[in-house]
Amino acid sequence: MPSAKPFAKVLLDADDEARLNELCEQSRLSRSEVFRRLLHNLPLPSQQTFQGWDAITEMMKVNADLARLGNLQRMALAETDAPDLTAALHALIADLSTRQAELKDLAVVLRDTLQPRRTPSA
Repeated sequence: MPSAKPFAKVLLDADDEARLNELCEQSRLSRSEVFRRLLHNLPLPSQQTFQGWDAITEMMKVNADLARLGNLQRMALAETDAPDLTAALHALIADLSTRQAELKDLAVVLRDTLQPRRTPSA
């Protein structure tokens, strides 16, 4: 079903169309959304913003891999009786937990940089 919203028709020359397509590609937005944001004087997303969010996604994937590795270590710990191996596994599990916490903290800092929290106005 077509939208009942009013639409605008814009005639562009080849250079303007190329620039619009470039903006759409850079911002990963549709033409309509680019026009809407420009009309309301809203910023277009930057390439660094996308790279930041992609980095957070990758950090969370690594964090999940560390969690799986830690679970495998715990399973190995449950099946072993050797005291020296048990101590080594405990140390490895503690190190994995530390790395997970560091990754989470870094992701939170990066997220707060990309998307600052709004403070309530007084």
